[in-house]
Amino acid sequence: MRQNLLSYIGDLIDQKLPFFLLRKANDSQVRILSQLDQKWHKTAHDNMTCGAFSKFQIYKDQVFIYGEVDSYFIYENNDLKKTDLLKAVSLVDIEEQNRYIKLVEKAVREMKESNLKKVVLSRKQKLPKRSTDLDILNQLLHHYPAANCYFFYHPEIGKWMGATPETLVQIKDGKLETMSLAGTAIFIENESHIWGEKELEEQKLVTDFIVQNLTQNGAENIQKSEVKTVQAGNLIHLRTDITAKINQSDKSRFIEALHPTPAVCGLPRDKAEGFIMANEGYDRSFYTGYLGILENDVANYFVNLRCMEVHEEHVDIYVGGGITELSDPKAEFEETMNKLMTMKKLL
Repeated sequence: MRQNLLSYIGDLIDQKLPFFLLRKANDSQVRILSQLDQKWHKTAHDNMTCGAFSKFQIYKDQVFIYGEVDSYFIYENNDLKKTDLLKAVSLVDIEEQNRYIKLVEKAVREMKESNLKKVVLSRKQKLPKRSTDLDILNQLLHHYPAANCYFFYHPEIGKWMGATPETLVQIKDGKLETMSLAGTAIFIENESHIWGEKELEEQKLVTDFIVQNLTQNGAENIQKSEVKTVQAGNLIHLRTDITAKINQSDKSRFIEALHPTPAVCGLPRDKAEGFIMANEGYDRSFYTGYLGILENDVANYFVNLRCMEVHEEHVDIYVGGGITELSDPKAEFEETMNKLMTMKKLL
């Protein structure tokens, strides 16, 4: 079935037909929504299943892949073997390292002098592409069965792939499910990780923001789980699951209320976004936006993390981290290198 899936995707690319591929975490089913023409749809169809792909700045160039063809494949991971974490040191660009550390230092100073509590700072790294698109997709699905894996393609926009651990929101029959995800560390088998004050504070800020915004927008019966440590590939994170009851017809309002979350932007959100736009120095594009499927009035969206933009000769890998007043700039750069490995190992 793997070869059938890869051949199917190869044919769509050859015909330059837009498609959105998604395999949810811990699922063997791969779903592909594709169009019969190259039209760029910027709004969802009234009654057709759509794949959604949205930028960090939600009002810029959203893409909806109309599911004119809706296909399913099975991709089993029975032969999955553990792979060693690649050494990040060989990828370090000293100039980029110094630039990012100075950016984090500036953010920490800003937080000490203003009401900015957290800001998520990101960067992208260009790496040579030594594998085909289909080889990268196969490696993505093979190595990350516990992540939400996707492949987006539109001839007017390009190709993006990723394996994200984070749900933005799932809305069905008036029930909203979301999560706050923060903190990052390398997974070490048979070891219980002890989280530091910085990571615990960051997690609390994200959770409080989500609960507050849900409350302000009229959500009821808001419930949150205990904070747990979850694994995503070679990394672990802190996560709190959150549920609430909402009016189903208001789903768009709640999506806008949650995106961008503090996990990809910061707090206060407006101030953090302003700092990002003024200081990050590049266009995030679809990184830290969201993606997913809208079907029968059910929204199922994920935050676009652990992703790459795929070009003919190279890829751009996007990484970032949450910065608070307690952040160590050098440690923050190392965190981005650890995250970089998630995509780098596929090339």
